[in-house]
Amino acid sequence: MKTLQKQGGFTLLEVLLSIVLLSIILTSFLGFFTQSALFAKKNEYKLDTVQTAQKIVNLIELNVTKQDLMENNIIDGRGFVLNGTKTLNQIEVEKLIDESSGSDYNVRATVTNNSAENLIMFKIIVQDPAGPGNTSETYTYIRR
Repeated sequence: MKTLQKQGGFTLLEVLLSIVLLSIILTSFLGFFTQSALFAKKNEYKLDTVQTAQKIVNLIELNVTKQDLMENNIIDGRGFVLNGTKTLNQIEVEKLIDESSGSDYNVRATVTNNSAENLIMFKIIVQDPAGPGNTSETYTYIRR
C-alpha cells in the first residue's frame, strides 16, 4: 500500500481559530448595527414630533384670528393675553385650530404677550407620550 507523503488542507486547530476570529469580528459589527438601529428609531420619533409641531404652527397661522382668541378667552379687547400667559392643553389647541392634530403626541401651547413687537407669541410643545426625551418646541406669532 502506498502512503501519502504530502497532504494539503487545514488542521482542525486552524479551522477553529478562523471561526473564533470571524465570530469576534461579526459580534463587533453586530453591536454597531444594533446601535445604529436604535439611533435611527430615536431620530424617527424626534422627526415626528418636529413635523407635528410644524403642522400645528401652520394651522395656527392659517386658522387663528384675533377674534378666535377673544372668543376663547385668551386675549382681551386690546389684544393682550389674559393674565400675561395662558397655557392651552391639546383639546383647547385642537378647538382653536378647528382641526385634530392627527397624532398620538401630547400637544400644548403657551400664549404670551410680546409687547415690544405688538405680537402674540404661541409656543407649541409636542411630546411623545412613550418617551419624555422626545419633545419639540417651536414658535409662531400673531399680530394684535
